Amino acid sequence: MRGRLAAFILLAVVLWAPVLATAEVPGPIKVSANGRYFIDRGGKPFFWLGDTAWPLFARYSKTEAEAYLRNRSAKGFTVIQAVLAWMLNSDNPGGNVPPSMNVPVENVFGERPWLNGNPATPNQAYFKHVDEVVNFANEQGLVLAILPTWGGFVNETHALNLQNARAYGRWLGKRYKDAPNVIWVNGGDRVPVGFEDVYRELARGLREGDGGAHLITYHVCGWHSTSQFFHREDWLDFNMIQTWTDWPKVYPAVSADLAMTPPKPVVLAEGAYEDGPEYPLGPITPLIVRRQAWWAVLAGGFFTYGQNQMWRMAKGWDQTFDTPGAAQVCLMRKIMAAYPWWDMIPDQGLFESGVGSERNLNAAMRSVKGDRAVIYLSDQCRVLLHLDKILTKNVKVTFVNPATGERKDDGTYATGNLAGEMFPPAQIHDFMTPGHWEDAVLLLEGF
Repeated sequence: MRGRLAAFILLAVVLWAPVLATAEVPGPIKVSANGRYFIDRGGKPFFWLGDTAWPLFARYSKTEAEAYLRNRSAKGFTVIQAVLAWMLNSDNPGGNVPPSMNVPVENVFGERPWLNGNPATPNQAYFKHVDEVVNFANEQGLVLAILPTWGGFVNETHALNLQNARAYGRWLGKRYKDAPNVIWVNGGDRVPVGFEDVYRELARGLREGDGGAHLITYHVCGWHSTSQFFHREDWLDFNMIQTWTDWPKVYPAVSADLAMTPPKPVVLAEGAYEDGPEYPLGPITPLIVRRQAWWAVLAGGFFTYGQNQMWRMAKGWDQTFDTPGAAQVCLMRKIMAAYPWWDMIPDQGLFESGVGSERNLNAAMRSVKGDRAVIYLSDQCRVLLHLDKILTKNVKVTFVNPATGERKDDGTYATGNLAGEMFPPAQIHDFMTPGHWEDAVLLLEGF
C-alpha cells in the first residue's frame, strides 16, 4: 500500500509540476540560424507548446484572463493564441454576414477595438485592457501569438482592406514594439485567395511599426498551410498549419512544410479540439489529442492544443482548464525537454516494420549524432526497430506512458556498433506497447 501511494505521489508530481518557474519571457522570440526552430533573445531554444484562447482579449474579464493565464503557465504551456478583433459566431463562418457580425465583439467594458468600425482608428480604451493582458502574460512567462483581426473582417465584411490594413498594422506594431512576449499572426481562419494584398499590407504595417522586432506568421483555415500561399515572402517567418477534422494528416502536413526551402519552423496551430463534437473522425479523446501532439513534434514541428468548450466560451468553459488532454500535451513537453530536441531529426528509418499509417501512424526521431531516439507508438502494437541506428555500443530502452508519465525499464541491448567488426550486424528488436496502455513512448539512450 505504501509503495502504491509513493508511486501515485510521484506520478502527480510528473503530471502537474510546472516545467519552469514563472518568469518573464526572455524575448522577443526569434527563428534559429538554421530556420528549423525558435530561440529566445539569449539564443536558447524555445519550445512552442501553444493553447487556443481565441476570445481572450475580447470576452475574458480581467479576473478570468489572469486565472486562465496562471493555469496555463503552471501547466507548462509557452504560447497562447488569441485574437484582438473577435467576430461574433466565429465558429460558424460562411454565407451571408448578419449586421451583428459587421463589427468586432465588445469587450467586458463595452469597448470595441476600432472606432466607428474602422481599423485605421483603433480605440485606445479597448487596447488599455489588451495592454494589461499582454503584461500579465509576460509576468507568467507566456508568449502571446496575437491575431490583429479574425479573417472574416477581411474576406467577408471587408472592414479591413487595402485602404486601412497598413495603418492598422503600423499602429499595432508601434504600440507593442517593446513587448518581449508578442508574435503576430496574420490571417484568422481564412484562405487568403483574393485578399492576399490586404494581408500583405497588414504584415508590412506590422513590420514598419515595430521595425522587425517580432515574428509574423499567418493562420489559415480547414486543411491548409501558410506555405501554400506565402512561404517565400520575406514577412513570413514561420508556417502555421490547420488540420481541423483531418487530424490523421498531421504528420505528413508537418513533414511537407519542413521539406520546403527556405527552411522555416512549422506549427500545427489548430488541430482537432479535445471534446469537439463536429468531427467525422471523432470523438476527440485525450488519445487523439496525444497523437496529434506527438506526430507534430516528432515530424519536426510544434503543437498548439485546444479544448472545445473553452475556445467557444460555451457553458462551463471556465471549468475546463484541467482537462486530461491539456495535462498530457504538457507531459509531452516535459519528456522532450529532457533531450536536445532542437538537434533531433525525424527518422522513420528506425522502423524495420510496424510503422503503421494514417490514424495509427507510429513516428520516430533521433539525434543528429545518433546517440538517442524517441519513438511514439500510437496504439497497442508491435514494432521492429533498428537499434543499430543508435551509434553507440549499447542502448538503454525505457517505455513512458504518455497519458500518465509512468515509466517501465525495458533493459539494455547491444546495437552492433563499436564491436570491432568491419560491417556491424544490423541489430533489430521487437517492442510492444505495454498492456493496458493506449499508446507509448520509447526512449532509446545510447551508452
